[in-house]
Amino acid sequence: MKWIETKIITTSKGTEYIEAMLDDIGVSGWQVVDFEEMRAFLADNPTKWDYIDESVFSCDSGFVTVKFYLEDNEAGAAEYDALTTKISDLASSHPSTDFGPLTISTAQVNDDGWADSWRKYFKPFEIGERIVVAPAWEDYEQNGKTIVRIDPGHVFGTGQHESTHMCIEALERHVKPGQTILDLGCGSGILSITGLLLGAETCVAVDIIPEAACTTYRNAEINNIPKNRLNAIVGDILYDSRLMEQVFSNKYDCVIANIVADAIIRLAGPIANSGCMSPGGLFITSGIIKDRTDEVALALTVAGFSIVDLLTMMDWSCIVVGKR
Repeated sequence: MKWIETKIITTSKGTEYIEAMLDDIGVSGWQVVDFEEMRAFLADNPTKWDYIDESVFSCDSGFVTVKFYLEDNEAGAAEYDALTTKISDLASSHPSTDFGPLTISTAQVNDDGWADSWRKYFKPFEIGERIVVAPAWEDYEQNGKTIVRIDPGHVFGTGQHESTHMCIEALERHVKPGQTILDLGCGSGILSITGLLLGAETCVAVDIIPEAACTTYRNAEINNIPKNRLNAIVGDILYDSRLMEQVFSNKYDCVIANIVADAIIRLAGPIANSGCMSPGGLFITSGIIKDRTDEVALALTVAGFSIVDLLTMMDWSCIVVGKR
């Protein structure tokens, strides 16, 4: 099916009126790109973000973009005409409101597989000495390797990011058969599943995103991992004290936190002091930009850990520690 991608340039205040118009003419969904709102969100949620590529803001014109799709047919044309009529009357109807330029642009797009077009760029890739991460829909010969088959869906990454890459290397170096794992910020479940395929007995996986549990279970099934070896939980362990108590009441030989520096720093004390780590257990931390490596290492040391291993790749670090 062909669609008309439509963009309206307005202001934050004007967005409210545009959204009401879209709802009124029958448009079921739209996307709002508001860089001012995005910056405020990042400032208010520092523990969820550490590194933001400034190129994200390269298109910031000071205005807000509302983007949506209309069917490229008579019905879509009627919706477009109704919208342009309403927009032309908007400024005169509300003279005290700053609506910005209210410009409209359109482009024709074809949905022939565009929602899944990212799949053609996800190919099998090797990590460490014996691990291959491969898309679930492609055949890959074993060749003595441990094959981790992943379908990340539309929400999670494919494991190619440096922080995940290093976590997988650390798991290959340190996980032993029969161990128990806690994966904080599990996403697609790639680290949980890697640990289990390397011989770990069980894993508890936690993520704040609801889709993570379903995706993790789906990927576990793809890799023939039974549900009794994996427990996926949805929740924010940093802000939910009951969840933290529940998760930390178990014993783990390996705790993984592939998240951000601020969250790792906040977790260091609770993990060290809760007794959730088995004697000789390891805490694998990643998602740390290099500039903050020393800061995170210091926080882990102050909490009572000793550095066992340090991996670096591009602008990222992975710190592996054990209890002193």
